[in-house]
Amino acid sequence: MPSPDTGELDAADARGQLLGGRYELLGLLGVGGMGSVYRAHDRELDEIVALKMLRRELVADDAALVRFRQEVKLARRVTHKNVARTFDIGQHEGEKFLTMELIEGETLGALLARERRLTLARVTEIADAVCGGLSAAHAAGVVHRDLKPDNVLLAKDGRIVITDFGVARAVAGIGAKRTSGLPVGTPAYMAPEQVEGAADVDARADIYALGAMLFELVTGAAPWEGSSVIAVATMRLTSPPPDPRARVVDLPDAFANLILRCMARHAADRYASAADVAAALACLTLPAVGSTPSLPAHMRSASAPPARPSSTPFAKTVAVLPFRNGGGIEDDYLADGLTEDLIDTLSMGKGLRVRARGAVIRFKGVERDARELGRDLEVQVVVEGSLRRVATGVRVSVRLISVADGFQLWAKRFDCSPAEVLAVGDDAANAIADALTLSWHAPAREMPTDPRAIDLYLRARHEQHKGWRTSTEIAAGLLRQALTHAPSDPRILSALAAALARQFAFDPEADNYLDEALACAERALAVAPHLGEAHAALASLRLGLGDNALAAAEAKSALASAPGLAEAHELIGRMLIEAGRPRDGMERMRRAMALEPMLVLPRWDIVRVHELQGEHETSDAMFAVPPTDEQELNSFWLNRWRITLWRRDVASAKAFLERLDDVPVGMRMPAGMIFHLIVSGTLSDFGRHELNARAAQGRSQRRRAFFRQHLAECLAYANDPDGALEALEDADRAASFDVFWLDGCPLFEQLRAHPRFTAVRATFARRADEVLSALAHVPP
Repeated sequence: MPSPDTGELDAADARGQLLGGRYELLGLLGVGGMGSVYRAHDRELDEIVALKMLRRELVADDAALVRFRQEVKLARRVTHKNVARTFDIGQHEGEKFLTMELIEGETLGALLARERRLTLARVTEIADAVCGGLSAAHAAGVVHRDLKPDNVLLAKDGRIVITDFGVARAVAGIGAKRTSGLPVGTPAYMAPEQVEGAADVDARADIYALGAMLFELVTGAAPWEGSSVIAVATMRLTSPPPDPRARVVDLPDAFANLILRCMARHAADRYASAADVAAALACLTLPAVGSTPSLPAHMRSASAPPARPSSTPFAKTVAVLPFRNGGGIEDDYLADGLTEDLIDTLSMGKGLRVRARGAVIRFKGVERDARELGRDLEVQVVVEGSLRRVATGVRVSVRLISVADGFQLWAKRFDCSPAEVLAVGDDAANAIADALTLSWHAPAREMPTDPRAIDLYLRARHEQHKGWRTSTEIAAGLLRQALTHAPSDPRILSALAAALARQFAFDPEADNYLDEALACAERALAVAPHLGEAHAALASLRLGLGDNALAAAEAKSALASAPGLAEAHELIGRMLIEAGRPRDGMERMRRAMALEPMLVLPRWDIVRVHELQGEHETSDAMFAVPPTDEQELNSFWLNRWRITLWRRDVASAKAFLERLDDVPVGMRMPAGMIFHLIVSGTLSDFGRHELNARAAQGRSQRRRAFFRQHLAECLAYANDPDGALEALEDADRAASFDVFWLDGCPLFEQLRAHPRFTAVRATFARRADEVLSALAHVPP
């Protein structure tokens, strides 16, 4: 394993930022509307605290600062086991922060997002603890004003603790100017008098928020839901509080009445104090321990209900910026390889959302502040680093920066050999997880002992991101060489399977590699079942062989293992489109292109959807600028002539015949043949032979089905219904399930009532249903 360098960077920068000369940042706990919250070490008292860095605009003037000091003074008086202590206000380079008791655990909001609804016994336990904390705070003259599940912590030691007392009121004056007329608070839980901006908001506003929170805990949904923040906030001014029994049929009347009284429109009609709520809770008779109230029949679903929206995201967001190469261009593959591998490794972490390589690669070589890039990418933290050759091998520097305030959370410099670059990535991923306070570490993986294997692997990955045919062939060659040095490495096997699967899908001459690709994918998964790339390669191969349902299952496994894998989204998108769910499929395709810009085919799948749905202007716009990439140019012309055929557009076909020199040499003959068909209405014997010959090439059932489908289009256009039906039956025998195309192609209007056509459609639809069944509950 590489050993960290012991030079100046390690000594000075490996620790987190020091604030106010006293608080050393140890990790990011979360980011909310009022600022970032850090785990910090108080060097003065040698204690671990929570430190909330306040957004500058919240304390931008003297009046706001005075208000903060007053509220902190009040909050410090509250000493109760169910309230997180507020310690002090501090300052760092003109910015203000609060220090508070650090509670190890998770928020009630996170628990609710995971479990959706809680048992009445658990709800009562939580409510009783919250009432205890509220009673102590209200006795000290402190009103929370922003009580919600995300401000209730479930501590590891069993305590239930309210956080952020005094903060909402402290910023209310200035915050109201920045929230479209609404005071500071969370709309789903705000009391009516808060919405109205009343000056005399008292402890009964917290009682209302407690009632709204209890409603959500027992029903799994917030009491007030609407299309906008203002709509949610103002609903309670015009409507009585909703009865939770409308959502939970067997909720005890006494429990429902308690919630409704807490949420009464007028403060005078609510419980007078949190102690009164606790007393009412103590009088309740609850159902059997462990039972959860039932939803009405019309609200039940076999699938899980949607995740609870939260004001605080439960997953932290991070972007790994492209590592800077401090050496010659020949070392780009090392910097790019480390970037990609670190993204892949972090993407496997629970509680972490990582921007995909495709989203960050556009910033390669861009000289901009890391925080600016982080804001562009809409993440909370960014990883930036550099790599350069030194006399001893390679020097890698990595640092983690908070986007909100620019604080450095962690940094380290490593000296290693080129073959140890990926081990550096694993070490960095684990340190980043620690700095983000995640209980997760990169899965252990065996590194090849031969440095040539890693070097060849990184060079191959670099080639794979360049384009299609030529680069893929080069990558496959490099990966085969790498396997001679590390024959059992699952990453190398997986990458080779992916390269060969790509060749098999689009190149009939690559059929010789089919068995090799299958063997590589299966060997990789036998060693490392979590490798999404191997699952995606296997899915592509299965699809090519006509094993459609198996392909869908493998693609779903790929996405479950690697949510950011563009190839998995592309495969699922294509299958969804063909199986008759075009909108869902297009969304997957767009996501695939965002994740990996080098993917060229999703664009043309989207064009096809728009055209078959009659959205001709949209599909025409996507043809406006011909691509320069050779592979995409081939797809451009293939779709151009198909759509011209579908439209029976003779004028455009004549114009295209006059500019055949624009068509790539390899596509010129079939393009001329189809455009001539459109003009003449006749498909020559040579044309039939050519399409049949292409369909017969290789072992790919999918390629065979495509050319049979295209032949059916041509024959239908040429007024040969028997020939078109025979071609469709051949496509059926090749396991096609493209029911979307079959239903949408305008050339088949005269054939749809024919018994042979309806028989073909029935088997297409059956396969489509099998695919959709295999894709049920596919990860988002």
